[in-house]
Formats: sequence, structure tokens, C-alpha cells
Amino acid sequence: MVPIRSFLAVAMLVPACLFGQASAYVPNDDIAYSYIDALLARGFLPGLSVLARPYTVNSVRDALDSSPRRDATGVLASYVGALRASISRYDLRNSSEATNSRSQFRAKATFDVYATAQTSARRELMIGDSGDDLSPAAAGYFVMGGGHLTGSVRAILDNRLNSDPEFTGGQDRPIAGRTEDAYIGGQWKYGEATFGRVARSWGPARFSGLILGDDAYTYDHLYARAGTSRFNVSTVIAKLENFVLSPGVESSRYLSAHRLAVNRGRFEAALSESFVYSGVGRGLEFSLLNPLNVYGLSWKNERTDGNLAFGFEAAFRSRSRGNISGQILLDDIQIDRCDTVCREPSAYGLTISAEGLPAFDQHRLFASYTRVSNLAYRTPNIAERYAIRGVGLGRGYSDYDEVRLGSDLAIVRGAPLRLYVARRRQGQGDYRDAYPVPSSFERTPGILSGVVWTTNRIGLSGSAVLFRDWQINGDAGVNQSANRANMPGYDINVFEGRARVKWVPRWLVRFD
Repeated sequence: MVPIRSFLAVAMLVPACLFGQASAYVPNDDIAYSYIDALLARGFLPGLSVLARPYTVNSVRDALDSSPRRDATGVLASYVGALRASISRYDLRNSSEATNSRSQFRAKATFDVYATAQTSARRELMIGDSGDDLSPAAAGYFVMGGGHLTGSVRAILDNRLNSDPEFTGGQDRPIAGRTEDAYIGGQWKYGEATFGRVARSWGPARFSGLILGDDAYTYDHLYARAGTSRFNVSTVIAKLENFVLSPGVESSRYLSAHRLAVNRGRFEAALSESFVYSGVGRGLEFSLLNPLNVYGLSWKNERTDGNLAFGFEAAFRSRSRGNISGQILLDDIQIDRCDTVCREPSAYGLTISAEGLPAFDQHRLFASYTRVSNLAYRTPNIAERYAIRGVGLGRGYSDYDEVRLGSDLAIVRGAPLRLYVARRRQGQGDYRDAYPVPSSFERTPGILSGVVWTTNRIGLSGSAVLFRDWQINGDAGVNQSANRANMPGYDINVFEGRARVKWVPRWLVRFD
């Protein structure tokens, strides 16, 4: 961990002449993103990337201020107002201060109380289970910062965690809880460095990224970015949980990922690499800490063992015709001459998304397709599986594809709604399973292995801020499932939904 400490210490000492006021992140699961996505689909918020999240408070405010206000009327104006209100809990500035002004060190603390009603303990409703539940919960927030320094903590008490099969923390407690966000960092004109836990995703909006996604519960990592919004290099370094090889013998595991991004107004693109490596007694390796190194060349030339993956993302934004974006994941690429016993099935993922397609008035259409192959995120060394605590570092599932289309409706003030139909095919492949032996490669399906679980769904999702103090978001629909849970002949039509009602009090404690 010495390189991480050293890097962060150097970053914190960058001189103040690198001008820029720091601000906290808006967490990826905040209701603010419902309004951000609705406004992005209609050509607003031009300063925000559609391929990387989370956003900082200042980046959202700047994007709001740069959007043509005369076009935000009626329902869209209510989206703008709700977005400003929802990010205010993370903002330390007074209303009279400019975004780039230097300010004194400040901090504030607040909380909210909420309840979640759900028909599925699994978060993905397209393959929901039978975990009906009503769980009360509470969250505490602490935000601090001043000048170039920022930090935040969000801790929750939520009994929904006790039933979630993807949460591997203690599930035998009367009250379940975890720290969702906890980070400290510095932000300057040409870069930033942050250490701690906060959800990140690289890829099209509304999807968990294929290389770096937010399906996994948040984990501690070092994040650094150098450059501007038009051209930048970013990196993520994380120590993953150890893999137990045998009693008393554990393999250390690490993630290194980096990304080169360009933004030319309406066009964005990025190239990324990720590397999961492990070994008994293995530590962080400098060649994989170097954000400008090419991992693929170290993997080949320096025989650096690990699970290597490549990604490419691109997006084009049009004010009148919508936003088109996509991402490709290439995993375990075969570049050497090889006989038939090492011709592995392709391991890949892809996403294509179209948002904000013209409809009528302020309503919009959307369509998307995504797939992750059977062997994506897997390697013969199971300790190098692309996951943390049992959930993917990129996408949370493999061996599936899904198509979705529908209408993005601007009907109710302060409440973006999405009416959709979707079809998902889920095979039995799982990145947590062992890699197939070479003799079975020719019999291993590239996608949709074993019994395929097919789900057709019609649903309505949406969010709303009511009377400033109340937030509601949810997704409700009917699933028509064949071979549910990959069980042959288990066909069923069932309602699957989740709703959360949250009280966000105006009370807070300030430390100025």
C-alpha cells in the first residue's frame, strides 16, 4: 500500500495555483440521476459526459448553468428545480458564492429515513426471485471540504441487505448496515486524486459499465485523473479481497484499470484496459500502477500474469435526434498461434443505447441492446475472476442478452417516467464458476449455455421529488418467464416491482 499512500500524499501537496474549487460526488444511486438522464435525453446539460460517472456537484451545477434556460419550461423546468434541490445536500457553497471561488473549510451533516418495498431480494427485476420484503432504513450523510479538498461519508442502516443474495456482508444481524461512501480527495484545474469508496461506472448512462461498473457494492480504491474535460487519463487501483486457496493459504488480489478519454463537444470516446492479478504473497506491481503503461504489453512482454480486458466506448449527442452511445468489452484475446486445444470460446460484452429519440412535444423514445458472453470475466485461474466479494467489477451478470425499448414520458411535473418493454435471455454461465477445461472448448457455448431463462417484461419506472422533503422512485411491471431460475418447464407470469419512499428532512448541522 506504500505506492498508494505516496501517490495520494503527493497529490494533496499539489500547489494551490492549480485553480479550481473542489466539490463532493453525487452518488450514482441518488435520485438526481433520474433528472440528469431525463435532461440529457432532451439535449440539456451539454457539459456532462454520458460515458463516465459519478459527477461532482460543481460539474452538475456548471452543466445546469450552461443549458439554455429559455428551453426549460413546464415539466422540464420542474426537472431542473428537482435536480438542484436533490444535489443541495452534497453542496457546501452558499448560494451567493460562484462555483470557482475560493471558500473556507466547511462541513455539514444530515440524514434521511426511507422504506423499500420489493417483490425480489435480487436487485435485477428482470430475473427477480421470490424475496418479498418491506424494509425500513436510514442513512447519515457527512460532507466536508474547502479549497481543493473534499470528502464525504454516507452510512446506511438497511435491512434489505439481509435478504440480498449479492450482499456478502453479515446477514445475521437484527439491523444490517454498511458504509456506502467514504472518501477524501483533492481536485484541481488539471486533475484530481481521491481515495476511498464511491461507486464508479465507465460506459453508457443507465448501464453498469462493462470494464468498470457499479453493480458491485462500493469498495475502497484509489482514483486519479489528469487532463481536462476534453482530454484526460484516469486510473483506478484497488486491493480486492483475498481468495482462499486452502486453509491458511490465501492469494492476494488486485485491480488496475485505466482509461483514455476525449470529448469533442457532441462526440465522446474512450479506450480502457483493466487487469486483475493475484498470487500468494503478491503485492502491488509498479508496471500496473503506472496509468500510462499499456497493460497488454506488460502482460505479453514481461509475462505479467493476470486477467486482462480491453474496452472501447463512444457516444454522439444531438440536440434534436437524441444520444447514441455504445461500449465493447474484449476479454482474453487470442493473439498467438495456437492449436485446437487452446482455441477458447470468445469472451466479450457489448452495449448499444439510443436515448432521446424524437417523439412528440417533450416526450422521447429510447432503445438499447446489451449482451455479455458466457466466459466473460473468467480465466483458468479462479482467483483472477473479475469480481469483488462475489459481484462483478464490471457487469453483475454474464451469459445473457437483453433488448429494451420504450417511451421517456414528460407528463407529470417533477416526475420523469419511463414506460418500457424488455426481453432478457439468461443462460447458466456464471463468472464465479470454474473455467472449462481445454478438451471441452469446442462444446462450450459462446453465449446462452445450458437451460435458458427467458423473461419478457412490460413495466413503468420513475422518480419524483414531492414537497421538497419527500422522494419516491420505483419500477413496477409484469414478467412473463419461461424456465424461470433456469429450471426446465418452470413457466410463470408474475408481478415484479420495487418502490422506495424517502423522507429528506431540511434539518442539518453545519460546521463553518
